[in-house]
Amino acid sequence: MLTVISSILVFSAIVLVHEFGHYKAAKSAGIKVYEFAVGMGPTILKKEKNGTIYSIRAVPIGGFVQMEGEEEDVRTATSFSTKSVWQRFKVIAAGPVMNFVLALALFLIVAFSFGVYGNKIDYIDENSNEYAAGLRTGDEIVSVNNDKSYIWEDIYYEITDPDNSYYTVEYKRDGVLNETRVNNNYRKIVGVTSKLVNGETTTTVSPTDVTSPAYVAGIKDGDKIIAINDTSVNTWDEVISGIESADGHQVKVTVERNGKNIDFYIVPQTQISVKFSTQLERSFGSAISSSAYKTVYYIKLMFKTIVQLVTGKLGSDALGGPVMVISMVGEAAESGFLSLLNLAAFISINLGFMNLLPIPALDGSKLVFLMVEGIRGKSIPVEKEGYIHFIGFVVLIGFMIFITYKDILRLFRI
Repeated sequence: MLTVISSILVFSAIVLVHEFGHYKAAKSAGIKVYEFAVGMGPTILKKEKNGTIYSIRAVPIGGFVQMEGEEEDVRTATSFSTKSVWQRFKVIAAGPVMNFVLALALFLIVAFSFGVYGNKIDYIDENSNEYAAGLRTGDEIVSVNNDKSYIWEDIYYEITDPDNSYYTVEYKRDGVLNETRVNNNYRKIVGVTSKLVNGETTTTVSPTDVTSPAYVAGIKDGDKIIAINDTSVNTWDEVISGIESADGHQVKVTVERNGKNIDFYIVPQTQISVKFSTQLERSFGSAISSSAYKTVYYIKLMFKTIVQLVTGKLGSDALGGPVMVISMVGEAAESGFLSLLNLAAFISINLGFMNLLPIPALDGSKLVFLMVEGIRGKSIPVEKEGYIHFIGFVVLIGFMIFITYKDILRLFRI
């Protein structure tokens, strides 16, 4: 029930903000808005004000703003089609832009509520390469690989770049600027996360994602790890150390499931490990900078993901549809309100970015048509543009069905 309620609230809020962007821009351009709807399907609640119907539909996914002249050739002073190219461009772009604004606002709420991990070292493992290179508690990280570091994300994402085997760090100690080179730390992982109970980690786990070695091997959400290579484990730290210290190609992971013990033989992955952490800050500046950084970072990540999909570096198994997203929302809701806000921000960025792709039926393709109109000096006939968008819509529905099908296969491990 928590998953269902959380999913409805998250999706409704994100769509509401997206459509509000279109709505507000249309109103400011003097375009008549027939209806502002949240959800799809039959209308369950509606109210008319100043010539616009505000409605809530039965299916709490999606939504729309119906504007005069957007889908039909209507030539009036309040029609979408009679406005300038720039005015129409702003109306179409306003939806995705509002998604990015929403993500920034959510990140700000999390940052002001919880705080932000800054760039001053709070803890460092004395057995780490960082310690051997000279870093100590209290050092302020100024830059990593010549990129300025203000918050933890600046540091972490630069260090964990898989293309590098080492990193150069500038740090300040007692007002003196120093520089050192640090070789990457590496650790073995099988791809599981610990379930928290009263804020404490446990040996009850869930796979990190559907591509993780643990998931592929057959470990399920709720399995309790009781042994690593036949050595009993009682804490999460023992699970981690048992995997990292394991010799050989495979790690034997024994779990307890429904009163039965099951053995899994898993080939671990190698991952870059950062063996220091930074202090938690609660300043206005750090909250603003971290929120802006996360918003920009995830937009860049979407670009990188699209490139990897096009070039074949990522397969369809890396894609997730509604079933997977709903599952992620449920897990985030169980972890706490701030975790749910973080995920909602990420989903909002995804929706905004995907809508800007130049795919027929999406906002991005409409922007392309407007740019073509601006260059050639006349618009493409509404009927032809509508036909192209219809084909795109059919393709998108087919793609959504395919992704949902893949989600269901993952869910039942078929």
